Amino acid sequence: MVDPVSVSEDLRNKKFRFIAGKLCLDYCNTVGGKRGAISREKLNSYDDFLSWSEEAGLINPSERTALRTKAGTDPAKAASVLSRALILREGIYRIFLATLEGAAPSGNDLGLLNSELARLMGRMRISSDRNGSGFSWQWAGGEAEIDQPLGPLAHSAASLLASPQDLPHVHQCRGDNCGWLFIDSSRNHSRCWCDMRDCGNRAKVRRHRQKHHL
Repeated sequence: MVDPVSVSEDLRNKKFRFIAGKLCLDYCNTVGGKRGAISREKLNSYDDFLSWSEEAGLINPSERTALRTKAGTDPAKAASVLSRALILREGIYRIFLATLEGAAPSGNDLGLLNSELARLMGRMRISSDRNGSGFSWQWAGGEAEIDQPLGPLAHSAASLLASPQDLPHVHQCRGDNCGWLFIDSSRNHSRCWCDMRDCGNRAKVRRHRQKHHL
């Protein structure tokens, strides 16, 4: 397993977008639009989940092939893992939404996250990379299980929640139909949009039209 990569790569070949600054928030952003309004699910199959995991740097191409093959031999288990993955994602989303609104997260959502941490992190190990350039999470004990990516996702969420430096800067995009979360790392912490090229640009165009209409 490789570490999540930073979002500096050429996005033209990517199916998913990575703008949040933290793995767990990018995972929350695999829903397009705004939850409770017009939303678009992007993880409609276990293979979609693997695609996202590969683009996020959680698995490499050979691991994706192996996990896809393993899932093909037990489609019911793959469907169960996908269900767990989506339930975990929504729990993480609600936790961070509560924190940025100054509310206490649901005990059920925190329990869900802790349950996945207990279930998965005991199977993770930190090891030196093969090229000796750093460290990465490794799956303990032979072949990976098809729920492999869930461990690092739960760990990412828990680490962000425990970070007094980053947690206060979790923001939600102000786009009319965008619920994406991100870390505001701007100098004066005034970032409003998930991406200036997307929601930010639409808001700019709308303000321009309103100004000239008046």
